[in-house]
Amino acid sequence: MALFGLEKALTVLNRRAQVLAQNLANSNTPTYIRRDIPFHSVMKAALDKNSEPAIVVQLDFSTPARADGNNTSPERELSELSKVALLYRTTLQLAAKEIAQLRSAIFEGRR
Repeated sequence: MALFGLEKALTVLNRRAQVLAQNLANSNTPTYIRRDIPFHSVMKAALDKNSEPAIVVQLDFSTPARADGNNTSPERELSELSKVALLYRTTLQLAAKEIAQLRSAIFEGRR
């Protein structure tokens, strides 16, 4: 994956982490509907079009609501945030390797 694709992934993951944190913060707010960003479909569309990702926050009506109308779960949000953190860290490592390869190619004949 080129640096441009990695940059897109970091942008989407950052925004998804913000949305999941909002869900966690509102886990006790009556009638709050969980929100999410479908990372894989957003990235696929952005890479297919070779453009900036269209980050659309979607309401999650598939998760059953509690008696107060809220459908968030702190455990689920923390689990999803952990997955985002892992993907973010992995993406940063891939970007660092890509940059190291480019740096090596640039400076190869100068030593």
